[in-house]
Formats: sequence, C-alpha cells, structure tokens
Amino acid sequence: MVRQILDRNRHTLVLHGPRRAGKTSFLLNLPRLLPSDLVPIYLDMQQGSMTASEGDFCYGLVRASDRDTRSQGLQLPPIPSRQDFATQPYPTLEDWLDLALPQLGERRLLLNLDEFEKIGSAIKDNRISDRLFDQLRSMIQHYDRLGFLFSGVQTLEELGPRWSNYFISVVPMEMHYLEPHEAEDLLRNPDPEFTLQYDAGIVDEILHLTRCQPYLLQLIGSALVNKANLQHTQLATTALLQAAIQSAFTNGEPYFTNSWTEFTGTTPAEVTAGQQILIALAQGNPPVETNDQTTTAARRRLLRYHVIKRDGDIDKIEIPLFEQWVRERSI
Repeated sequence: MVRQILDRNRHTLVLHGPRRAGKTSFLLNLPRLLPSDLVPIYLDMQQGSMTASEGDFCYGLVRASDRDTRSQGLQLPPIPSRQDFATQPYPTLEDWLDLALPQLGERRLLLNLDEFEKIGSAIKDNRISDRLFDQLRSMIQHYDRLGFLFSGVQTLEELGPRWSNYFISVVPMEMHYLEPHEAEDLLRNPDPEFTLQYDAGIVDEILHLTRCQPYLLQLIGSALVNKANLQHTQLATTALLQAAIQSAFTNGEPYFTNSWTEFTGTTPAEVTAGQQILIALAQGNPPVETNDQTTTAARRRLLRYHVIKRDGDIDKIEIPLFEQWVRERSI
C-alpha cells in the first residue's frame, strides 16, 4: 500500500475489507509511515457534518487539510467561512486549493476518505448531488499535488456503475488478516512491560480461532489478560482461554452481530437464507445445494466478504471463532 501511495503516477487507491480489519488504524498511522514530502489528510466520512451538504463536505475537506498540515508544521491560507462554502462550495474550494497547494513546496497531500460509502448514502438521500463526483474526478485529474485514497467495506464496482464510471483506473487493495508471525508477535509482545506467558499450544490455538483477524486477536488477547489479572496468574492456560472466549463473545457482540446481519444478504430474504447457511455449516450439516436465487445470492455475498470459504467441494465458515459464535450464540 505504501509503495502504491508513493508511486508518482498518482494512482487513486481503494482500500477495502470487512469492518474491524484495521483500515482506519492503518490510515491514522500513515503520518509515521510516509516521508515528509507526502502529507496524509484524514477525512472521516462517518461524521454527519461531512455529508450534510456539498458545502459541508468542501468545508470539512479544507478544515481537515488545515488541521493535518499544521500538525506537520505547515501553514496554509486561512479557511474561508462556512457561509462561503454554503453559497459556492466548489469555487470556494478551488480558490483555496489554488492558494494552498503552491505553499506546500515540494510536498503533496494524500486525501484519505474513510468510510467513503457514506457519500453514496448522502447522494441517495438527496443531501449531496452527483456534482460531487464531478468535482472529485476533476481534482484527481487536474491537481498534481493531490492524491486520493478511498477506504471502505466495498469496492467501487460493488457500489454500482455510478462510482466505477466516475473513478476509472483505480487500484483496489484488500485488507483482511495478519500474517501468522505478525499475529504471534502481537500476542507475545504487545507492550514492553507485557508479562503474560502462554502454556504450550495456546498461541497456536488463538491464531487458529481468529485466523489472525486483527480485531479478533485484540479481542481475545484483551479478554485473556483480564481473566489472568482476575485470577492473579501470569500463565494463560486452556481453561483461561475458554473463559476468555466467552467474554470475547459478550464484549465483541457488535462485531459478531454485524457479520451475522450485514454480510449474509442485501434483502431480508437473503439475510435469512444466509443465516440458515451459517447455522447449517456451524452445526456440521452442509446446506443442500440449491438453485434458488435468494440462497445463491446470499452464498455469493458470504464468499465475497470472507464469511465462508470453499474448501475442496464443500463450504466452511472461514473464521473458527465466528463459527463457534454462530453455533453457541446466534440463536
């Protein structure tokens, strides 16, 4: 990802992956990963103020640029008033960029639009018009000092022809799991003062259960430490891990229910079909093959978002910990 960002061809990048895969953490850590001549600007599209109107989007973009450049010792022109953006959002934005970008010297800005799908929701709700697509495409094409990184759950193609037609020649990059050696290092050395030790096989079991998914590693690790502290022990045993798993199911309920409801289908009928597939797989009863369109669509979505995987001739739930949650808690 960093190599693509530094490429002078200025590719527009799309970082996609399931929620809690580490996308936002990666974006927030970009300032320490990039050289000083590339300044990342973080735009949280979940903020309601970013998508209330086109003027609010442009105002938020300028404010974020001012905030993140100041943190690196740069002084950009004063921010125009919110009223200026309300009456003439795009001319005001362009006028500011024309003043600000020359002051960067040899530096460039990387605009990181996190949860960028919210723009589509705002357009659907008529809070923002399609003109924003035109403006973003124009900025990508004509401002050499600007780079763009869209981050979200979906790719542009999955959001429909409107997105993919406006933003061509993008480079999609998917984020899912850590490498096993990275995950093990995270468990064993999360902090210089970390003292918890693991009984034989415990680390391997955690890596298997979580499949090295970043959030689940953190969830299990945190629950394990809490259980160890309560029992005044410095050794993680099998019994301690089993207790930590149950705590993780409770503390991580939003994650598990999100996977259970959002990634099983796009309609109520698909969600039901997708959940039936998961229950059957978790109980060791592979679902009967069917040509039913609803079930087929649900299965395709489960595969696309790595909830299930094809293993030889059968489907399996991809993350064993989620499979256990489905078996024990979904119903």
